Amino acid sequence: MHSLTPRRLPEADVTAVFPRVDRYLDELLADYGPEYVHLRFPLRQLIDRGRGTPHEFSLPLLVHAALDGDPGPAVPIAAVHALWWRAANAFDDVADGDAGPELYGMPSGTALTAALECGYALPLRALAGMPVPEPQRRQLVRDYLEGWTAASNGQIGDLLNEPSRVDPDAVLGVYRHKSGAVYAMACAMAARLATGEDGAQDPPGPVAEWGRFGQVLGMLAQLRNDEDDLRSGTFDDLRNGTATYLLVHLLNSAPADRRSRALELLEKAAECPASREELHGLMRSPDVQRPYHAYVASLHQEAHALLDTLAPSCPFGAALRDRVDAEVCFLPGQQTHTAHRPG
Repeated sequence: MHSLTPRRLPEADVTAVFPRVDRYLDELLADYGPEYVHLRFPLRQLIDRGRGTPHEFSLPLLVHAALDGDPGPAVPIAAVHALWWRAANAFDDVADGDAGPELYGMPSGTALTAALECGYALPLRALAGMPVPEPQRRQLVRDYLEGWTAASNGQIGDLLNEPSRVDPDAVLGVYRHKSGAVYAMACAMAARLATGEDGAQDPPGPVAEWGRFGQVLGMLAQLRNDEDDLRSGTFDDLRNGTATYLLVHLLNSAPADRRSRALELLEKAAECPASREELHGLMRSPDVQRPYHAYVASLHQEAHALLDTLAPSCPFGAALRDRVDAEVCFLPGQQTHTAHRPG
């Protein structure tokens, strides 16, 4: 006989764990004793008031639950993932020129010093204290450090790349590291915790495939971020001369006269709203959009194909599919996702 009680949605199971992540972060901060009096408040301020990122808690919780049925054991991984984003967003705000003398209610220099502790030492302290076998702990630390290094490489590439001097493959390389590596790190660590994989298994377990899923999801999230900036009409990326995939695709695929015009508009984009508008119009031309959409659709399909193998017929896997679909809501024919998703 079927129960008349409605089944809890996987999102509800995940969001129910969020207070445990918050408490875990509080416990990590409580370990900073009186001898660290100058560091404790800025760290607290950064975690409480720093710029967060959608799904920073829920992604590792969903991956762990897809494998184990329970998101709870991944609380430390969710905390580590959130700490990375708090730190990265602080550095990003400064690099993009969005920070003045103060950042998150404290001097910008103080915030950046706290961000270094928040994104590096504090996550390593958390991983060092996890009650797992030592070989598994070493692999978790390696996952985190590889994600940190790859993301740093991608962020620097994003700052150095000039739209007129790179090709689309170079931009995708930046995206794989800047965003893809962080999502890959979160997914791989959660999968490693759920499976116990420590690098010694032959054949290896599913950790690498979960890492690839995270990388693809992160790249889709970056492409969605680029789209959100264009669709909002703020055109911050055009104003800043950022080498986004769509802009570089235009510059590398347009006929010579249109490329010349696009470069002229890009040179004026920092100061001229009309130039940004016209350049945006060139980026939206059908011959630019078709291959761009085809590439995004290929990533979308790959993410779903990975979940077909990694989390078939699983409610938490279905929630991850929704997450993938939400990142491509700008594709033609793709229904816009407006439902609330766990943060």
